[in-house]
Amino acid sequence: MPYAFTSVHLDDVDGLLALYRRVYGRTYALPLGTDPEVMAREIASPSTTWLVAREPGSGRIVGSIVGTLDPDEALGKLQGLVVHPDARGSGLAHQAVGQLSERMLSGDQPADSVYGTARTNATAPQRICLSNGFHPLGMFPNLRKAERHETMVLLARYRDGVLDRRLPVPRVPVELGGLVRALNGALGRPDLPLPEIVDEPLSRARGHRSGSGREVELINAPQFVLRRMAESVPDPQRRFYPFHEPNLLLSAVDGAYELFAQLNLSDGYCTLIGASPDLAALGEDLGALINQLAVYGASYVETLLPMDCYDELRLLLAHGFLPVAAYPAMRRQADGFRDYVVMARTMHPLDFRGLAIDAAFQSFTEQYIELWKQQYLDTHGVFQ
Repeated sequence: MPYAFTSVHLDDVDGLLALYRRVYGRTYALPLGTDPEVMAREIASPSTTWLVAREPGSGRIVGSIVGTLDPDEALGKLQGLVVHPDARGSGLAHQAVGQLSERMLSGDQPADSVYGTARTNATAPQRICLSNGFHPLGMFPNLRKAERHETMVLLARYRDGVLDRRLPVPRVPVELGGLVRALNGALGRPDLPLPEIVDEPLSRARGHRSGSGREVELINAPQFVLRRMAESVPDPQRRFYPFHEPNLLLSAVDGAYELFAQLNLSDGYCTLIGASPDLAALGEDLGALINQLAVYGASYVETLLPMDCYDELRLLLAHGFLPVAAYPAMRRQADGFRDYVVMARTMHPLDFRGLAIDAAFQSFTEQYIELWKQQYLDTHGVFQ
């Protein structure tokens, strides 16, 4: 039977905690389902739409989904979808994703697009999004750790007309060729002209090179880091990373550069959010900085770049980052929308056993695996 979704209230926190605990036990990594203070702040936030479904009669919460809007960027995020075992098979999850994404893409202040990630322990979460008009955009290997490090997939749904206003990407490194071809197929536009795919050799970093040998300080002071980033990277175009704020700073002692990151020590998920004066300033030190983050607890490091940032993409590729997902028309620029790409480096051996990925993600998965093999299993240099 269809459930009626209503907005959550502050006095629902205990019921939500019980629901997440019932479904995930103690393995849920996000504070949205484990930290009452964080949950209360989200419920009270004007940027959050939190919907719940209640069991008729008892009023027990049996379904929950959270949507967050960045009004300045007109970008939305779906997360926290959970359905009580007693309500499974009722279509509640499909209904939740459809209702919330439709609400966020319409109304007085609509999002241009809404994105979310889906688990890969089964194909059902992915197909729920796909059947609600979401496009497959890629996969994140070893992204989050619940009982183990788990691969996730990325999906997004767009407001009408947004994808028709994508700004052109002149060229991409050859390593992104498989990704842009997969993207065209996923958007149903296989005949759309591709960017120029440039096959230019990379100067790859090897092993644990120490780079320039600069001394670097790691500063874990979230409020200071947040203020420092606002000062050091004042241009929003250079510090854009949706719904993330830095909590770590890697600073060269001689002042040559600063690298801002967000690291979740509970599951090792790390994002590189911005660099001063720019990413290129890190140069050959980038590998050593990633190693330092790994020692501090990062098991997966990703960053987000406009797809037309050719030189910066090459720098990341040279230091072991691989393209895992694309987000076309992610960010408005003048009258058009700019494509972005997610570059990732995982610190743990890949483990795809038990992976269940819908065929819609096959080309994204294959291009990543092929690049990973070239990066880590290329034996030509060994036997040459």
